Amino acid sequence: MQSSALIRQLTEQPLVRDLSVESAQAVLALRYCILCRRGERDPMPELERRWGNILAARRYRLVVEAIGHVWPEPFAVAPPCCPRVSFDEALLAAIVGAASRRDRVQFDWLTAEMLGSDAREMLFIALENFIRARTPGRV
Repeated sequence: MQSSALIRQLTEQPLVRDLSVESAQAVLALRYCILCRRGERDPMPELERRWGNILAARRYRLVVEAIGHVWPEPFAVAPPCCPRVSFDEALLAAIVGAASRRDRVQFDWLTAEMLGSDAREMLFIALENFIRARTPGRV
């Protein structure tokens, strides 16, 4: 993908419905986790229901923790009912897609400006582990 196309994609604030199913679910689950944190509730039951297994739910929670740890500024999350994704959510959708395709080069290209190599490694591994848990039979 050329940088001009990526810049246009990230600045247009796409609709959640226009994301891949995998990316949309990751964005909506992150919104839910943020709401639960604010309301001092456990997001695990909903995450488990969303992905159908506790391992995927636990690993997604690790993705959320990794984002909180490595993101250089507070992660911008749109309200749950908002049909458009924030710029950070658009980036999350793109890196979920890259990790799903096991495209480390694209993942690094998307995140290199804002994350150091150790942070990128930690986030990519967390995403890979989540995707493996979510997709039974994927090695």
